[in-house]
Amino acid sequence: MRELLKTERLCFQYEERYPALSGVSAAFHAGERIAVLGGNGAGKSTFFLCCNGVLRPQSGKIFWKGQEITNAKQDVTLLRQSVGLVFQDPDSQIIAGTVEQEVSFGPMNLRLSQEEVIDRVDQSLRKMNLEGYERRAPHYLSGGEKKRVSVADILAMKPEMILLDEPTASLDPENVSTLEHTLDDLSESGITLLVSTHDVDFAYRFASRAIVFSQGKILMDSAMDDAFASENILREAGLKKPLLYAAAEIIGQHFPSEAARRKPRSMEEFQEYIQQVSL
Repeated sequence: MRELLKTERLCFQYEERYPALSGVSAAFHAGERIAVLGGNGAGKSTFFLCCNGVLRPQSGKIFWKGQEITNAKQDVTLLRQSVGLVFQDPDSQIIAGTVEQEVSFGPMNLRLSQEEVIDRVDQSLRKMNLEGYERRAPHYLSGGEKKRVSVADILAMKPEMILLDEPTASLDPENVSTLEHTLDDLSESGITLLVSTHDVDFAYRFASRAIVFSQGKILMDSAMDDAFASENILREAGLKKPLLYAAAEIIGQHFPSEAARRKPRSMEEFQEYIQQVSL
C-alpha cells in the first residue's frame, strides 16, 4: 500500500516533567481504517494534533508522502490540507454563523475560485446529508448534526487522511449508527481514517488495525484481533475486550474448532459464528 503519513520518534511535552509523547513512530497507508486506543492521558489526542500540524513536536520527524514536514509555513500548510482533524467537541471547531459559511471557511482560505468553493461546499454537505442546512446556525443544531458539520468542514478541504478524535462521544445510538455509515462511505471513497476512541465495540466494528497507547508510548500496533487477544496489553492500557469478541471467546472455549478462531465484528457475523461453531 502507498504510504501517506509517517512519524519517527515523536516527543512532545506540555510541561517539562510530564511528557505526552515519548518516541512515537508509526506509518499510515492509503485506504487504511485504524483505531487508536488507550485511556485518558495516554497521548492519543496529542499525537493527532502533531500529525495535523497544530502542535510541533519537540523532537522527532513527520513525513507526508516521503517529504519531511519542517517548520516552514508551506510544509505545515501542506500537512493541514492533507490531514484533516475532527475534534472531539464540535463547538471547539465550529466558528461561523451559518453552516454554509462554516464549511466554506477552509476552502476560501485556500484562495480558491468562488466556483470551486461553492462546488466543494455543495459536495461536502451532500456527503454528510446536510442539504437544506446551509442557512442554519450550527450552534443551535443537535450534537449529531454538529458532528456532521465538523466532518463536512474537513471534507471541503479534500484531505487524503482524516483523524477523528472520539467521534462517538455524546452521541446517541442512532447518531453513532449514522456516523458509522458515513465513515464507511468515506473509506470506500479512498480516504484513510484514524479514529481515537474509548468505545472498543465501535473500534472493533470499524477498524482492521489497532494502535494502543499508554503513557505517551505505543504499546502495540497490530491487527485488531491480535490487540484484543493480548491480555497484558489490555491490562497495561486499561482497555476491555469488545462485547462480541469476549462472547465469542467464551463460546469458542466450549466449542473449540477452526471456525471459532475468527471473531465476529457485528451482530450478523455473531449469528453466523454461533451457527458455524455449533455444527
